[in-house]
Amino acid sequence: MNLEFNISVHVLSFLTKHNDEHFSSQELAELTCLNPVQLRRVTTILTNHGFITTLRGQRGGYRANDTTPTIKLSTLYQMFVVEKTKSQRIFTGSEHSHCAISRNIAHTMSHYKERELALTLDFYSQLTINDVIQDIIKEDTTHVTL
Repeated sequence: MNLEFNISVHVLSFLTKHNDEHFSSQELAELTCLNPVQLRRVTTILTNHGFITTLRGQRGGYRANDTTPTIKLSTLYQMFVVEKTKSQRIFTGSEHSHCAISRNIAHTMSHYKERELALTLDFYSQLTINDVIQDIIKEDTTHVTL
């Protein structure tokens, strides 16, 4: 999980909940308590994938579309976490080391990472933006009654 993944889920949930409205990037940043630059970086990707609609012009902004509520979290995880970590160094050791642990740690950990990713994607494939909204509503109801 990372910040961009969370921003994407937050923004898509917000826009789905308010699907009859559209919001400028500044309004959306304020309403979702996000940094406008980070928000625009994520909304650009969401727009390019057709997950939200962008209205151009002075009265333009972002809005949910017909696909927004049914987007699987696994799709977002793949876009914002998996694709981003491909370029990051995450393993230690060296194949050329005289130490067996240093020589093999990266290979062993990469197997664990593959299994972790499969479990994570399986978990998120069962959840959509609508599910997130329903869980938030349940959470809000729980806090109100306490």
